[in-house]
Amino acid sequence: MSRLGPADATYEFLRRALGWSVVLQVVWVFDEAIPAEAIVSMNTWLSRGRLHRRLVAAGIPGARPRWVPADGPPEPVFDHVPVGPSQIESWAGSEMAAVDLDAAAGRCWRLRSAPTDSGGTVLSLCALHLVADGRTLVRAAGEAMSHTAPPAPADLGGDLVSEVKDAAAQVCAGFAGVAAAGVGALVGLAGTRTADTVATRPARSPSADRAPRARPLWATASVPAAEWDSVARRHGGTPNSLYIAVVTGLLRSGGYAPLGDPIKVGVPVDVRAAGDDSSNATAGVSMMLTDDPTPGGSLTAIRGVCKDAFLSLAGRRAEPGDLTALVWLLPSTWLIGAVSAGNGMPDAMVSNLGDIDERAVRLGSATARRTAFRGIAQGVDPALPYRFGDGVQAWLLRGHDEVTFCVAGFDESVFGDGRLRRLLAQELADWQLTHDIW
Repeated sequence: MSRLGPADATYEFLRRALGWSVVLQVVWVFDEAIPAEAIVSMNTWLSRGRLHRRLVAAGIPGARPRWVPADGPPEPVFDHVPVGPSQIESWAGSEMAAVDLDAAAGRCWRLRSAPTDSGGTVLSLCALHLVADGRTLVRAAGEAMSHTAPPAPADLGGDLVSEVKDAAAQVCAGFAGVAAAGVGALVGLAGTRTADTVATRPARSPSADRAPRARPLWATASVPAAEWDSVARRHGGTPNSLYIAVVTGLLRSGGYAPLGDPIKVGVPVDVRAAGDDSSNATAGVSMMLTDDPTPGGSLTAIRGVCKDAFLSLAGRRAEPGDLTALVWLLPSTWLIGAVSAGNGMPDAMVSNLGDIDERAVRLGSATARRTAFRGIAQGVDPALPYRFGDGVQAWLLRGHDEVTFCVAGFDESVFGDGRLRRLLAQELADWQLTHDIW
């Protein structure tokens, strides 16, 4: 698709309305020193693939922006100061927070590396969410690492007739969406659809009061995959329900939401059909948890709530109407009020990217010992009331031997002063899981 699709619209809307750039990052830790030529080769193949594009604004009001091939590739960045084991997080975090990406300028991604003080290499690939969701980014990395990248999309649809047709299509889709779903369903533009539930959350103080700096706090955990699966089975759950239990457990143990208070959990879901090569194809479900277990308890309740939510999403995919078309038709300032209404953002966003492709862990002759994934919004203004998250967000990748997930704590009053790392370590210990916090 040469024009932005419905799932892309959220990230362009956030850029236009709030000045945010949502950036995703993959981090690899290699025990071996990766030759510079291997990294240059990966960079070259990335420039031939799906990430290397430039966004061109539409010339007709109401039409969607379109993608065209970008010019020459960005240069890979080579740091020369060795990074210690305890510095990987700060090194990668600084890159994700400060990398200068701009879709309109054709800078949608960047590759950066640094040596480790043990003789290995740490590697970061950052990309705009506008150009790729999590699975697309990991796939693009694997294609570049294995030299199998497909060609970038051609420049299509830039003529006046195409622009007028697309603008007319967005008007029709917008009216159809409003007629089918009602103006109140504009909240769906925020990207999460809520399963029917009678549970309601207690009122919380404004997120800007609890997160005055508007900067997330980070902790990353790696757990042996076989042990993770065994603990999940022993407690009547699945690897994914254990993941949800651990992440939401941080809200309980940290005091964000005491036991008995409902917790709203958002779960992104890949909705690609067979043959769908969209850059972003993620919908979402949300659920309320009131009986989530203390560590070591049964996971059957969470497993059941998740199943109901996923079935609800499957039933709603066929609903008529596309409200995301309104992003191109209505002023951003008006839409901000609409998407900020309703029942608010989730207390926890729990994203599971699943198994990582073997192609995405090998670079040259080296295999990454550890791979992690996460995301952030650059440009969040502390002076405004809007925040990228509330509570916690987490992203999981499963390798052959380890499950690794990154957690961002957005409530500074709960997770500040290193508490997030301590709470995550205690949560995993209480589930009797061997773990490494990094």
